[in-house]
Amino acid sequence: MTEKVTLDRVIAFLRIFLMVACCWPISPNMTKFQRLLRRALRYFCCANSIIFIIAAVWTICHQNNYMLLIKVGCELSAVLQVILQLVLFAMQDKRFEFLVSEMEDYYQRAQKFEKEIFQYYVDKCKLFYGIIFCWLIMTALSMMATPLFTPQTFPCQTEYPFDIHYQPLKTIILVHHLFTIYQSMTQVSANSFPALFLWFVAARFHILSVRFRTMTNMKELIKCTQEHNILLRYAKEVSLAIRYVALLVVTFSIGAVIFGYLTFISRESWLVKATYFLITFGAFIELFMFAWPADYVMSMSTDIASAVYDSLWYNDDLVMQKLLTNVIIRSQRPVTVSVPCALPSLCLSYYASYLSTVFSYMAAVRLLMEEN
Repeated sequence: MTEKVTLDRVIAFLRIFLMVACCWPISPNMTKFQRLLRRALRYFCCANSIIFIIAAVWTICHQNNYMLLIKVGCELSAVLQVILQLVLFAMQDKRFEFLVSEMEDYYQRAQKFEKEIFQYYVDKCKLFYGIIFCWLIMTALSMMATPLFTPQTFPCQTEYPFDIHYQPLKTIILVHHLFTIYQSMTQVSANSFPALFLWFVAARFHILSVRFRTMTNMKELIKCTQEHNILLRYAKEVSLAIRYVALLVVTFSIGAVIFGYLTFISRESWLVKATYFLITFGAFIELFMFAWPADYVMSMSTDIASAVYDSLWYNDDLVMQKLLTNVIIRSQRPVTVSVPCALPSLCLSYYASYLSTVFSYMAAVRLLMEEN
């Protein structure tokens, strides 16, 4: 009999699986040596990405091969996202430490019906995110295995201004490329980390809605109102922590989709096309990992107003009715993930417009290629 996937198991899995992504905050219980190792790993990952970026830029500047430039452009967009995401996660380390601590503490103190709601969301998401992780692993493995089935010397298409066929230099470059691909896979997978916070916030709004609907006295109302204020502050911290990561995903996923699509419609072998199809589809899914839970947070945060209205407010005194009115007014402004002047409210409708825009770009690029 398989063990049930619970929230604490999800947290433990992501903490290990996303180790190279360096997105999980440092635990207060870490020793000084462990903190030093974590910082060294982050610097090493940044240095590895920078070396690849330099090689990719050199290749673009010194090559006229159209297909080679497209492939390198696709790889470059992925690795640029890696290093920028590393920086963003590092800048928000303290905030993520607070968010993770609050999440773990709340789950440990949760009552039975609250854990049942958390379990409902875990069961709702585990299949989708499990398939996404498998898809990303398949994409990484297909790129790593490219030299085994094609004339390519290395998994990536970057070239170098020196002879690369001498040992141990050839092995070093091969390991560098393999680790870069692994980095890209883990950084895309790291988007499940912000998504975890969004699902957690949505579940807490769901729990609060149940409490508002079942409250019977002034003491419970005051407790629910205080919990609502605390949850709104927590949701704001989540939004501030992840909004620039979401903007980064929107920006670089478009590049990966366009370059991957160009390779897919080219005259390359079907083995190469299959690899870049996996990359293109992964870029589409990457933003959906954010948009789906963000949409749930918007709907569940506004559902508090409906929950208050569904309560027995008409049997309460004037003081309670005024408190409930304030809760309803605050709940009419949904909790959103957005960046002023850059990223509107992230939700499923925005994701639909994103898909429409990307497909328009793809159609325009194809027309230009046919004309040329």
